[in-house]
Amino acid sequence: MLREALDQPAASAPLLDLRLPAVPGVASDVRRAVHEVAADEVADGYAVALAVTEAVTNVIVHAYRDRAPGADPGHVHVTVKVDGDELRVAVLDEGMGMSARADSPGAGLGLPIIATLADRVEVQRLSKGTRVLLGFQLAPRDGGA
Repeated sequence: MLREALDQPAASAPLLDLRLPAVPGVASDVRRAVHEVAADEVADGYAVALAVTEAVTNVIVHAYRDRAPGADPGHVHVTVKVDGDELRVAVLDEGMGMSARADSPGAGLGLPIIATLADRVEVQRLSKGTRVLLGFQLAPRDGGA
């Protein structure tokens, strides 16, 4: 298992640390990278990957909507680490924050999907941007090896 191979304490360096432009196509890149890490740590790596994809898509669609076409698209920062008995994922942007939108291009299902898939969800409004923290119970380890 990845965690065992790293031979590091629970609150160690991130297993994954990505900072990418918030543009279409990035969500699928993040999904693949997150699944590769999560599959060794939790019972359902696809659930983690889907929840993170929804959070990243929210950043792409909503966080930087105040930017002019052709301007810097902004960034999405994703970290994955093991902390105690939990795989913790943080999705961070430096955009304009979350707010209700009558003109939203989405169906408004992203956060409910995330909440269904993750064991723990926190949405934090920052002075500049939003941080979505997700927690997923680690898979039990067999006693052998």
